[in-house]
Amino acid sequence: MIEEEKIGKFLADFASDKHTPGGGSAAALSGALGAAATCMVASLTVGKKGYSDVKEEMEELITDTTELKDDYLELVDKDIEVFNGFMEALKMPKETEEEKKRRADALKEASIEATEVPFAMAKKSLKVLKQALVAAKKGNMQAVSDAGVGAIEAWAALEAAELNVNINLASMNDEEYVVKKREEMKKLKEEAKKLKKEVLKITNEKIG
Repeated sequence: MIEEEKIGKFLADFASDKHTPGGGSAAALSGALGAAATCMVASLTVGKKGYSDVKEEMEELITDTTELKDDYLELVDKDIEVFNGFMEALKMPKETEEEKKRRADALKEASIEATEVPFAMAKKSLKVLKQALVAAKKGNMQAVSDAGVGAIEAWAALEAAELNVNINLASMNDEEYVVKKREEMKKLKEEAKKLKKEVLKITNEKIG
């Protein structure tokens, strides 16, 4: 479980010749940092003088970003799990026609799972960007730079997740699924890019 692991060990494993954790896990960790940074802005706003009118909104933001942070950490573990599942499918016997079919079916299922996990990360990144925008607009001015950090980390998570989606799609034979997923990813990224730009614009204007 990533929650029970020290960051130093995670980074050492990531830097090693081990297959996991990989890029998908790193994407999820970036997303978790983005959610945590956004949560910090809200936490530093609640109860502060001059921000009583946004107290409830910030409390809701804390709840939502905390949940997202935890979701991302679960996706770190899930990414490792689906990669291992794909490797197991690769090792399945392929001597007879029946074995070849079972292996092909298992690989297709594993490839879809390996695609859906980073796609889930990308969708959560869009949510974090929306929350970072609220934090940048209404959060504590003294912490506005962290709203920008939240947006940057969420965007990094989304772009990293997209790479993992694409590398899995590239090896698939299911054209309908591939076309549909690429289109979904494109639309999601376009919306996310606009949000990131807006968050950073507000952040930089407030910083001066």
